[in-house]
Amino acid sequence: MSHHDVSYRVSGINRELLKKLGILGSIVVIVAVVVFLAIPTRYYFCLKNGYLGLYVGRIGWFDALKDKGFKPVYFGKEKDPQLQELLSQRFKTREEALQALVPIALHRIHRHIGALYEVEKSLYEQYQILLGEYLAAHQAGIKGFELPIEALQSWLDMYKERDNFRKLCEQGGVKVGTPKSSN
Repeated sequence: MSHHDVSYRVSGINRELLKKLGILGSIVVIVAVVVFLAIPTRYYFCLKNGYLGLYVGRIGWFDALKDKGFKPVYFGKEKDPQLQELLSQRFKTREEALQALVPIALHRIHRHIGALYEVEKSLYEQYQILLGEYLAAHQAGIKGFELPIEALQSWLDMYKERDNFRKLCEQGGVKVGTPKSSN
């Protein structure tokens, strides 16, 4: 052998196999993207730390985004059966999701107005007296009571209208213990 012989490097990797795997991998990625984009967008509710929020996404936890038009609201940490059912549903449109929320919200309002009745009844008299005292002090020239006067007046007005709020809930087809189905 002469020292002019050409030596070749031998690779431990089969280049044909690498090409095939590269093509196959590219095809798998393209198919995955197409399948992901073919999955319809859904709306759903989620309860996090007691706050109910509306989310939109295809897969849920992977691509979930908060709906910008629905600010999360405090619903408490207890998941009653009606709320649990709402949390398990997926909706085609935002409007459909919000319509499903209506009977549950009305039911909960109706239930909480009833639960607060005795507490508010005792507070009403005390708040009415406190408002009178604030108004007397304000009329006597003391400054800085505008906010509590406005807040107390709003609460007293709300208390006086509580029966109308209950009627609104009932007109929405909601009675205590029988929320309207969201299906």
